Amino acid sequence: MTTKPFGSNCFACSWPVALGLLAASGASAAGFEIPGNSAQGVGRGMALTASVDDGTAVAHNPGRLSQQKGHRVGWSHQLLWSHEAFTRAPSAHPQDPVPGTNSADALKKSENQTPLFPLGAFASASTDLGMPDLTFAIAGYGPSANGYKQFDTQGGQRYMLTKLDALLAYASLAVAYGKKDQFGIGVTLQWAMMPKTDMTLVVDGATGGANNPYYGANDAVATIRLKDMTAFTAILGGWYRLTQNLEVAASGRILPVSFESEGDILLANDKTGAGANFSPSQLLITNSKSSLKMKLAPTAALGVRYRSPAADGSDDFDVEANVVWEGWSVLNEYNVVNGGQINLFKASEMPTVNIGKRWQDTLSARLGGTKWLSSDLAVSAGGYYEQGATPLDFSHLDFPSFDRYGVGGGVRYNFGALRLNLSYAHVFQPTRVVDEKWGQVYQQRPLATCPANCDGQGAVAANAGTFETAYDLLSWSVGGQF
Repeated sequence: MTTKPFGSNCFACSWPVALGLLAASGASAAGFEIPGNSAQGVGRGMALTASVDDGTAVAHNPGRLSQQKGHRVGWSHQLLWSHEAFTRAPSAHPQDPVPGTNSADALKKSENQTPLFPLGAFASASTDLGMPDLTFAIAGYGPSANGYKQFDTQGGQRYMLTKLDALLAYASLAVAYGKKDQFGIGVTLQWAMMPKTDMTLVVDGATGGANNPYYGANDAVATIRLKDMTAFTAILGGWYRLTQNLEVAASGRILPVSFESEGDILLANDKTGAGANFSPSQLLITNSKSSLKMKLAPTAALGVRYRSPAADGSDDFDVEANVVWEGWSVLNEYNVVNGGQINLFKASEMPTVNIGKRWQDTLSARLGGTKWLSSDLAVSAGGYYEQGATPLDFSHLDFPSFDRYGVGGGVRYNFGALRLNLSYAHVFQPTRVVDEKWGQVYQQRPLATCPANCDGQGAVAANAGTFETAYDLLSWSVGGQF
């Protein structure tokens, strides 16, 4: 065995996958996610491609299911705190007086008002059905991300983002073949569902004239509501023991997750007494329709693991190094195709909205390990560096994928048939400063695009300013073998 034994075989069981789906988050690690989604992994810097030994192997390396014999169930849960703030830089564009507003307010630091996201869950069950070389598993989980954040609609980030409410879930079936202490290969088939992605920001409803960088006399709050319940992908993985001490492993999502979401757009008034006060008929978008095609990255992870076995063949300690590639260049822009009529001043066709992303492929280096202090108690530690997917000038508050460093630690304990994990990690992201001259996330003016309708002025860079971001993860899991 490669891990400390626990429990004994008893009977087959089932597990409610739906519980995992209800606990999904917003959309591997870079891009939409913070490295996590495994209590075992969080405690060892997410270096677990060659060592994952619980139900989260469905996502991290299905080949490792070949070592999980008997009948098993598992539940992993993660709390994620997103510390995200934006301070708007003073603009070179002139600002007209707007009743009920103060430009100084737009230059104050604006922070995420709902930093805790408590719904990161992973439910799994596996069985070998009495077959010596096969293991089957089912799982339901959401990625490690903050699916809900909210900022002040009067804050300096208002033209970039005021609210995000997103859910993403994977229903998974996996099978693995292998010799328990020699090798394993596996595949996970996944049905990806995005039951909700609501993104809210302030738009300038002006029909022409010079633009304003902080507040406009015709501002409205726009919410894009999208969903798609039918996307598919697959994960392949395997591992091989080269010697008694050395193992290698590889795993990856071989297909990008391709969502073709549909929904609509809603308009609402901004803060009472600030700027315009549109009537319900003006805010109504006739026959509102929206659609967005979006892809989540393919991935590839390679792992090398050194293990020092104890006298009984179980692990005394192990150290693992991983390199992870993620192909986030599949996400070039949010191209929201709209239909219907906007009625703020007169019936006008809803325009298509383009928000540039220009995300890049990323690499991550991870190192971590576990030391068994006794037959039942172990401690883990690890860390990683990960490139950001977001170029500097496209920095955004929706999913701030910047260069990041993570450190974590955890404790594991076997109690009879139960296996318990508790881990914590902190993620550092260096502060980013975007110059207004180069910012590429622009203020939206759906009825009067710039520069053609803005008295010759260029569009205002809504992301000009300072981004401060960091994350804390607290993760625990409970697993049982029967």
